[in-house]
Amino acid sequence: MKKKNLIYMALSIFLASMSLASCDDYLDVNKNPNFPTSATLETLLPSVGATTVAQWGLNGQLVGDLWNQYTTQGNSTNQYNTTVNYSITQDSYNAFWTNAYANTLPDLKIMLSMAESKGAWNYWLIGKVLTAYNYHILTDFYGDIPFTEAINAAEFPAPKYDDSKTVVYPGIIALLDEAIAKASDAKANTNPVISNGDYFFKGNIDKWVAFAKTLKLKLYLRDFEANKTQISTLLSAGGLLTENCAFTAFEDATNKGNPLYEYNIRQLNTKENIRACHTLLEYLLAYGDPRIGSIYEVTAAAQILINNGQTLTDREMYGGLPCGTKPPTTEGEADAVPLVNSSRYKQAYTDPVYLMNAAETYFLVAEAQARLNKPTEAKAAYDEGVRKAFSRFDKDATDFIKAGGVYAFDNSSVNTMLKSILTQKWLAGAKANSWDSWMDRNRTGIPAISNAEKVRKSNITPGLEDDYVLGTLVRPGTTVLQPREIPRRFPVPNASALYNKNAPATKTTQEPLWWQVAQGN
Repeated sequence: MKKKNLIYMALSIFLASMSLASCDDYLDVNKNPNFPTSATLETLLPSVGATTVAQWGLNGQLVGDLWNQYTTQGNSTNQYNTTVNYSITQDSYNAFWTNAYANTLPDLKIMLSMAESKGAWNYWLIGKVLTAYNYHILTDFYGDIPFTEAINAAEFPAPKYDDSKTVVYPGIIALLDEAIAKASDAKANTNPVISNGDYFFKGNIDKWVAFAKTLKLKLYLRDFEANKTQISTLLSAGGLLTENCAFTAFEDATNKGNPLYEYNIRQLNTKENIRACHTLLEYLLAYGDPRIGSIYEVTAAAQILINNGQTLTDREMYGGLPCGTKPPTTEGEADAVPLVNSSRYKQAYTDPVYLMNAAETYFLVAEAQARLNKPTEAKAAYDEGVRKAFSRFDKDATDFIKAGGVYAFDNSSVNTMLKSILTQKWLAGAKANSWDSWMDRNRTGIPAISNAEKVRKSNITPGLEDDYVLGTLVRPGTTVLQPREIPRRFPVPNASALYNKNAPATKTTQEPLWWQVAQGN
């Protein structure tokens, strides 16, 4: 119980500090408030896991859901208007930064030092991988970040920002290599037993090593041509992750559930903020995808009919809203969508927070094999990725991926293979680590951004706009960006910009990072 209480304390601290303000010594690990100076490996491990999922499982999930157009802002509330329409400033989502640099990374540094001094190499290996993961997400959200001088306030009170491509990425790869190289020591019977503190893999070092190797593949694919040899070596060696890396230790009590559920449902006390977006909804409807019922709720109007014994089609049961546009809710007004006619996004306190989902790992392999022009190997990994994506919701993909099936792999060319893989990877991001799907879209240009401004002709007639192609993103109704632009990064947060003299001038959200395709793609 003590370890679970520490987990919930970490989640509570994060949820209570959504607008946490930084101070001059925000990187001082000696003043981390999460734990007393008597912290132990047994208390640090569950804490670093909890604070890792707290940041990405709340804001990361929210941003990913909205920007992948799985969901959109409900038309009776205003909570996420600025996010869905890309109005991101230096004050937006500073908790990504503050939680990582003030909580997670300092605790990981303490844990690594303590584990090394005690020869607890299993704790050490896990700490290295989680450190690499947190820096990976930070640099993919912000670009250049403090890395070589971070978490050392005594020597570097104003840490420099390191170049993402030439310093941070190689540094993350080095962290993962160090972890992988320590696998034998981490599995020795001289290590302390990790029982309940590891809520991802229950102390299974082989699985942590597999996660580290798969994370390396993910990073290498940011620049395929430069890393082709390393990618081929990883694929040949095998040992990649074959299951979810997810945090599931949630309970139905305040600040003890899934972070997005806790904030959006329990704290805001409404279920109306997040609704189905036409972009994903129409795709699932068009292809008869059974996952629709695991992602969205049946509309209130349809539920009444079902309760009265009527049998309805999916089209009659589920309804959505146009992306970033808030149609009136009053029946009779032009393009009105009453609340009873749109589907809520399904949320539960038990929803896992994924650092990586099983389908994603197979899609990474499929993409790598496709880029190496190995269609047979690419298809095998693709098919298994789709199976994993379906099985996460207890659905069967067999008829979808068979020859002639609507999701059958198209191996006509490298480009068609990539479109098959990355479209399914986009679908698999719903109710998983959706922020990764946003990054993949910006890396590859798949899904493409449509010239259409909306998916459906109207909310009454379900036909698609003439210039809309299923599975492409649309321009949010009141976006502040250009029609075919999407946020590529977060600006330098004021949590750092106002207190670190070495913080660079911020770049616009639409400026691509070094590994992303150009805007308009």
